[in-house]
Amino acid sequence: MGLESIVLIRDLVGVTAPWRSLFNHSAPVEMSVVGTHVLAMLGAGGLAIAHDRGTLRAGRWSAAIRQHHFAELHAVHRIVVAALAICMLSGVALFASDVKTYVVSVPFWIKMALIAMLLGNALIMTATEGTLRVGSGGDAAVAWARIRANSMVSVLLWGAIVLVSIVLSLSK
Repeated sequence: MGLESIVLIRDLVGVTAPWRSLFNHSAPVEMSVVGTHVLAMLGAGGLAIAHDRGTLRAGRWSAAIRQHHFAELHAVHRIVVAALAICMLSGVALFASDVKTYVVSVPFWIKMALIAMLLGNALIMTATEGTLRVGSGGDAAVAWARIRANSMVSVLLWGAIVLVSIVLSLSK
């Protein structure tokens, strides 16, 4: 770690000191932030996995039922994105509560990488949804296959994020 990184970390620790003090000396604040983080992750992940499961089963459904599922999938993405935003904000608050610990924590950075992959997967899925919205025939079949693959990746990433979150909470 270079001198600039050390100075940046020291400055970040200094800037976040008032928050760290409040967080560490107020059980209601700590419980609120941790609770918000866990509930937002549960909401986002639960909805995403439930709809991913439907997407994985959609190949056996009629075209009309698949279209209904697609509409539901599109609607639920807004809720998942909102819950993820709340999860990310509470995650920043958790990071700021103990910068010195998290900045050097391997599980923390693995979790950040998994979240980045999850967001990338969501962007690909959203673009594929656009193809389904306007496509038909061969394009729609390819798009459904891609969305199914995205759903498999999503389930795996959510599971990995939960496992790494547990490791992270136990390693602090």
